[in-house]
Amino acid sequence: MGEEKLKNRQTLSKEELKALLEPQALSLSNFKEAISGKTRLFRACLFILTAAALAYLTLYNADMLDRFLSYGWTQHYGDYRLHQIRFFVGFVMLVTFYIWMLLRKPLETILLCYAGVLLYFLISGSSRLFAVLSTSNDSRFIISYVSIHTLFILIVLLMAREERRSSW
Repeated sequence: MGEEKLKNRQTLSKEELKALLEPQALSLSNFKEAISGKTRLFRACLFILTAAALAYLTLYNADMLDRFLSYGWTQHYGDYRLHQIRFFVGFVMLVTFYIWMLLRKPLETILLCYAGVLLYFLISGSSRLFAVLSTSNDSRFIISYVSIHTLFILIVLLMAREERRSSW
């Protein structure tokens, strides 16, 4: 029985074996090629995330966001440092996502990982706000904080779903 399996097993041709053993060079595609097989909803979500990141950078550098961010409400330096770290992680996530997309790699796993990181940001940031702020006076800020984070998580999860529906 074992000999029959060996006889019936297909072997690779020399060309196939050479192609498999040849080192793969990483090649970046252009942006148009990278999103060519993506659904319209995926592209819309990508546009929203990119526009939000650019708007955030612009407003942050113009010092217009301090009163809208958590450290502007808590007045703790530690919250300012946490904000900087979270922004850096988010920026690295966005850049890594674009590179991964230009390499034409599957994006579903990376998007689900990003959704997990964003969920951590939501939970840890909300718990910090509940510990520092009074929920009766600052409920509007806490609700908007949770809503914005939840919106970004939903956008990333929607992108993961649309990635599964996309074709290359």
